Amino acid sequence: MKNNNKPKIYTGNFISTFNAIILILFFVFVCVYFIKGVLSGSVAGWVGFPIFFILFSVFTLPMNYFILTDKKLISKNPIWFWKINEIEFKSITSISIVQPPKSFISLKIETIDSKKVIPACSLRDNTWKELKTHLIKENIVLHDKVGV
Repeated sequence: MKNNNKPKIYTGNFISTFNAIILILFFVFVCVYFIKGVLSGSVAGWVGFPIFFILFSVFTLPMNYFILTDKKLISKNPIWFWKINEIEFKSITSISIVQPPKSFISLKIETIDSKKVIPACSLRDNTWKELKTHLIKENIVLHDKVGV
């Protein structure tokens, strides 16, 4: 993307991921539980919301997607919209596509002064392949340890 000013977005359909389906089912359960608890005058209905928020965080934090501009790799989260990581290409020493144990396929980005692992559970295999091709075109050292 050296001569193109338009950013390229690499995203997946996060609503159809396993995390989103589990989250939606749990949300329906918590809503029914809350309504039944409130209507019966019980405090038990209020207990579900902190549990839901914790599970909501666990299931939505890895739903990142990537935007590649002329000079930066940007990761964003569609749910936690303020969660943005911007890394300039010139500071990246290498990128690895990894899958830590019991986790999602992620980009492990090594820069001159730090390492960062950014999970992206909503990206499909074709999207990973396109992202890989684009990163190689940007002359970034890329290691695919997952085989996508």
